[in-house]
Amino acid sequence: MKSIPERDWKRIRDLKDELLNVACEQIFQRVEKLSAERTGPQHKSYLELYTLIKQEDMAIADMFDGLSRNSAYFKIAALKHNGVLTDKQMELFSEETQAVVNDLCQFRS
Repeated sequence: MKSIPERDWKRIRDLKDELLNVACEQIFQRVEKLSAERTGPQHKSYLELYTLIKQEDMAIADMFDGLSRNSAYFKIAALKHNGVLTDKQMELFSEETQAVVNDLCQFRS
């Protein structure tokens, strides 16, 4: 797969910090919800929290670790799949990038 166009590469680099903040806020909301709704043994609740954090850490890595021009399409697809990148933000990218990302999102479960 070829690398992302220069214009789109600059766009994702410019959005990275904002998107990371959005992703972290979403995680905090999930943690707060899990904490507020906990029932039963404390250890069970702890294990649920640990599992959530572990899953979210993998998602953060999938979206942000190793961001490069060669991995940018995959990172943008991960951001879109995880609900971090909005449709409005997606429209900032070229039609080519949007098409590649939409194709990649079809393969994510």
